[in-house]
This record gives sequence, structure tokens and C-alpha cells, in this order.
Amino acid sequence: MPAPTKRRKASYLRHKDEAQALREELQVLRSELVALKGREGGLDTRLNRILRQQQSVSENALLKDAMRSQHQAVATAQSLLSRCVESQSVDPMHTRIRLPKMVSARHEAMLSMKDDMFLRGFQYVKTRSQHLDLFKPHLSEERFEDANGDFCCVRFEVIPFPGVRSVKHVFNALEFFLFNMEISISERLGHITIREDYDNVSGAASISNHRLVSEDKNGIISEANEAAFAQYFECRKEFGGRPCALITVDTVDDDDLHPYNPLERVRKDTVATVVVTEERRSKRASTSKAEAKSRTRSGLDYGEEASDDEEEVVVVMRRGAFLKTHRPEFELPTDVLRELHDDITNWADVMVQTIRGYVATHSS
Repeated sequence: MPAPTKRRKASYLRHKDEAQALREELQVLRSELVALKGREGGLDTRLNRILRQQQSVSENALLKDAMRSQHQAVATAQSLLSRCVESQSVDPMHTRIRLPKMVSARHEAMLSMKDDMFLRGFQYVKTRSQHLDLFKPHLSEERFEDANGDFCCVRFEVIPFPGVRSVKHVFNALEFFLFNMEISISERLGHITIREDYDNVSGAASISNHRLVSEDKNGIISEANEAAFAQYFECRKEFGGRPCALITVDTVDDDDLHPYNPLERVRKDTVATVVVTEERRSKRASTSKAEAKSRTRSGLDYGEEASDDEEEVVVVMRRGAFLKTHRPEFELPTDVLRELHDDITNWADVMVQTIRGYVATHSS
């Protein structure tokens, strides 16, 4: 029996199936396109993120290089300044002092140099501190050996005294130190120190010449011959008509009555100026956020906050000093000589300690 003939599908049915297949294929292609676009979008996002990170890294590297370059420039400037300080043959505050034998002539010599001493010292301290924040403690120091083998120290300090009632109070402390220097040095350093001679010149300014001799724990005897000038001003136009105090100390270079004894004693030179002033700032600026939080936590009632125009007065002491320990003209062991050099600022430190102690005990 012959095989039955397969019936052909109608054309419209065949076209219908083909159309359905094409629609399904189109849907698949659309799905693949959406997926592809999603993958490309994610790739673009990741690529952009990586590029931004690389850009940030590059910018940070450039900033760090720029900062390093600036630090190097500052270091170079500091090196040049140090070299300049070391090469200075004369301290800017120093006035060459020669005292004759006659007492009247000695007094006349010291009186004649008072105004110049004050002017030199004040100008130096004012210039040296013009870019400093006077409400914050500051100490800078350079130590070096000069061409003569003398050991030197250049120091500048800013010491605020918050809570101290007046310039006169700090000035009294400074005068107390000047009049009792040998006692303070002996007590605080353990160096037996005596004042061999004290010559006071009467007048509005406290003018004196004193010679100190001090023996340290190694038995080394040091000597200092200084002229000191101190004066309190109730009103000075340089300070806006407010009170101020000036104290300047300078080394006597030649003394016909009391010559130096370099074969037995180590000579110490001090050239220094102290300026004490009233500085004013807004009370609001002086109160930190930390203090405000502390007050809140402690439950203390300080009343209303200070207004922007309410001022606080802070007494500030500025001191510029040039110190020199002359190279001994007699033999000393290396370690003793090194210790002598290291102790160059001891007397200057005693001064600050004495002032702080005086202010604290006389604050009532």
C-alpha cells in the first residue's frame, strides 16, 4: 500500500509560526541588549571610579611634593638665619660699657647710657615679636660656638601671665629677682653665689651695677659684671597709653675698678631686655570650646557669655637675650667644659622660675 502523502501546512499558518519565532528571537535579542548595556554601564561606573581614585592619588602626591618643597625652603632659610646669627660679631642690643674707677664717674656713665639702652632693647624685642601670638608661650633658641671658641646662646621668649592683675605686679617680681639674684641662683641651682659689689644709682629708673661670683658643683668659679636698668611706666604712647615695664641688662666690657680675672674665673656675659605689657583680647576668643563643654558638664553657672566687644587684659612678658660663656683661659676636663656649656641658660631659667614663684605667692 503506498505511504500516505503528508499534508502541507497552509501558508498562512506557516507565516504565523515564522512571525512568532521572529518575535521570540527579537525578545531574546532585546533582553541580551539590556543585559549588555547594564554590563557596559557598570564597567563605565567602575572605570570612572578608578580614574577618580587615580586622580586623587596623583593630586595628593603633588600636594605632598609641594609641602616637602616648602619645608625644604623653610629649612634652607633657617640654616641661613642660623649662619647669620653665628656670624654676628655684635649683638644688636649690646652697648659697649666701660666703667672708670671713680664712683661719680661710674654713675655718670651709667646714667648717660640709660635712654639708649632702653631704646635698643625695646626696638629689638618689638621687632622680634611682631609676628608672634603674644597670648601663647613661645621659646626659640640658637646655641653655637663662635670664632673665638666662646659658647653662645641667642634666646627669645614670650611668657603670658593669665590671671595676673597688673604689669606692676610682674615688674615687682623682676626687681625682686634683680635685687636677690645671688640668693635665687644659690637656692635653685645649688651653686654658691655671692654679690661681690652692688652700686645703685638713684633716680626714676632703677640703675645698678652688680658683680656676681658663682661656684658650681665641679668647683668651677664663674663671674659676671653687669649694668642693669629697670623702669615702670604708667603710660606710654608706644603701648597705646597703657602701663609697661622695661628692664635691660648688659655686660660691662671693661671695669677699671673691678677687672675680670680670666686666669681663675670663667666669664659670663648677659645682654638681655625684658618688656612687660598689657595685651587685650576678646573674652569670647579666649574661651575655648573645651572649656565651654567642661563648664556644661560640671554644671557650673558662669552667667551670660561674654559679648564680642568685652575685652580681657593679659600681662605678657617678652624677653630677648644673648648669653655667652667665655672659653676658659685655664685647663678644664672635656666633660666639665661640656657641662659648663650646657648650663649656659641656667641663670636665665632661674629668673623665670623666680618670677613665677613671686607672682604666685603675692597674688592676693
